[in-house]
Formats: sequence, C-alpha cells, structure tokens
Amino acid sequence: MASSKQRKSAEVRSRIEPELKERSTAVLAAVGLDLSGAIRLFLRQVVQVGGVPFDVRHPTALTAAAMQEARELPGRYDSAQELFDGLEAGTDKPETRRAATKGGLHKAVRKGLAKTESLGSQR
Repeated sequence: MASSKQRKSAEVRSRIEPELKERSTAVLAAVGLDLSGAIRLFLRQVVQVGGVPFDVRHPTALTAAAMQEARELPGRYDSAQELFDGLEAGTDKPETRRAATKGGLHKAVRKGLAKTESLGSQR
C-alpha cells in the first residue's frame, strides 16, 4: 500500500440524501472521524480485504424486484463469448443464440474465474 504521506489529490464525489449526511457525520464525529476520513478508511479496507469489508445481506424490496426483473429479461447469455457474438451480430434474441457448452467459455473469462477462485482460497 502507498505511504500515508502520499499527497492526497484524487477526488471522490457522491450524491447522498441530506439526512444521511447529517446523521452519519454526527455518528462519525462521536468516534473522532470526519466523512473524508471515514471514506478513506472504508476504501483502505476494501483494498485490504479485496471486497466490501462487511456482509451485504438483504436487498430492499425495490432492489429485489429490480434483480428479479433483470433475471427475467430476454437475451441472457450463458458465456462471455455468446454475449460478444450477439453484440457483433446485433441481436439479443435468445432463440438466435447457440446453446452454451461447458467448454464454450471465453478464455479470458476462464482465466478470470480461476484467478477469483485462487484469491478466495487464500483468505
């Protein structure tokens, strides 16, 4: 990780609800942090653990509905190669796609999956 003396010049912006900002600022102040320090701490933990540093468990009803809607959309692909083939052909109709085979995964996807699996076994 970079030295803590490194110049802080990158900027992160986020739009949040005013009430969330007020309430979180008060909570953080009680433990001696400001928003910038808390965000910096969060991002350092993301890097250290290789993901979100806490469990994300239950989606809201709105998120769950959006996830279900996305699952039901036509044009789902069984591999990255099928997606690229569909994009090149200008189609997203499932009936025009070939069936995926176990060995049909694109090489880069297989490499990425292998890397992800090896990272998971290191934890």
